[in-house]
Amino acid sequence: MGAEPFYIRANFPLPERADPHALCVKAREILRLVDPVYKRRQEWFCTRVDPLTLRDLDRGTVPNYQRAQQLLEVQEKCLSASRHRGSRSNLKKRALDQLRLVKPKHAGPAAGDPPEQLLLEPCSEPEWSPRPYSLVRPLLVPSLRPVVLLPECLASRLIRNLLDLPNSRLDFQVCPAESLSGEEQGAPSAPGAPKARPATPGLGSRIRAIQESVGKKHCLLELGTRGVRELAQNEIYPIVIHVEVTEKNVREVRSLLGRPGWRDSELLRQCRSSEQALWGLPCSWVQVPAHEWGHSEELAKVVRGRILQEQARLVWAECGSGRGCGSSEA
Repeated sequence: MGAEPFYIRANFPLPERADPHALCVKAREILRLVDPVYKRRQEWFCTRVDPLTLRDLDRGTVPNYQRAQQLLEVQEKCLSASRHRGSRSNLKKRALDQLRLVKPKHAGPAAGDPPEQLLLEPCSEPEWSPRPYSLVRPLLVPSLRPVVLLPECLASRLIRNLLDLPNSRLDFQVCPAESLSGEEQGAPSAPGAPKARPATPGLGSRIRAIQESVGKKHCLLELGTRGVRELAQNEIYPIVIHVEVTEKNVREVRSLLGRPGWRDSELLRQCRSSEQALWGLPCSWVQVPAHEWGHSEELAKVVRGRILQEQARLVWAECGSGRGCGSSEA
């Protein structure tokens, strides 16, 4: 690794450890890696960073990539076993530091290794490969970013309610409804002429429509998480707003959709599946908690406020989505 530190995002809450110097890390927190071979142990010395200002908050150690992977594997095995034995509460009390971990095959990366190498350690169990950290970079996007509203089942109705708010059409527009992943149909080639190279997957007419709309208004998109990943691959970083759906507000959500025959359990299952997919996104996202709104118009107002708020904030994008980490723009 070079002299300059780099940023990582925790993809899971890391198990608490007895070490007084250890950081208690929650999922989606941003860390600045200071020393990847701290005291030649299986730890990284990091600074927790405010994701909005890049200001250092506190410092301490976290497990390196391979050790964090092992801890997550042990945690998953314990939880799976507890579901069968009905003793989950007892297992939670066991300190994961005291569990026997597999000794790593490699002593650790050399000090001169590139940042990416630190996050490419092999997992001991390929069939279940947790990614405890992702290499990320902060981006400040000055142009008006497109907007993706989730869960997908709410997007269409929420977009209509958003556009119905006073003056909203001055700031927002709806993008074309063509498939994001559909390939464009070019003109047929003449007989005997060499075949044109196939278009890059995901680079359809809608991508260009979104690119052309950037800077004019916020483009409201009906896309799922797969579409968000494709946008990020094309260096388009949307504002992703997820509306939390729980047992307490599922009836309000069902009435918002205007589908009285839809069972609460079915709606909850679909919305929770959408929420799980958020954790695999290569860029940051924000959630509207269930307690922040009570009816459809209020939800539209809260979402509009979040969109304007997120526009002014940094975007944390994974390295490898779009440009590499060597081109941070913050």
